[in-house]
Amino acid sequence: MVRAVSEYLRGASEVAHNRTLVLVGAQSPEDKNGKSSADPGEQCVAVWTKIRDALAEKNLQPRHIVAIDIDLADREFLEAALAEQTRHVRHHVARTVRVVGLIDPDWKLQVSVVASVTR
Repeated sequence: MVRAVSEYLRGASEVAHNRTLVLVGAQSPEDKNGKSSADPGEQCVAVWTKIRDALAEKNLQPRHIVAIDIDLADREFLEAALAEQTRHVRHHVARTVRVVGLIDPDWKLQVSVVASVTR
């Protein structure tokens, strides 16, 4: 699919100098026991639950997210990943999507985010 140049330019987010950045490293779809569901949708839910929990530890919410990196094991998981992202993030963010080899062959995705807030 070919996109207009203006769509690519929307990928930039500026963070003002008086804001704090919070980096949430790549979250895997594993539960507390190290297990992950075989279902891609359930893996997406697990990843975003971890992201929300990590942000909450810093008193932030998904509305503070300014950038998202999504690593997929296969592009067939893109629809599920974006659908779950949309449940949590309804504003414009810079987003990168990559198809990569993940550490665990059972993982369908991992997601990292950058959040920004005025302190």
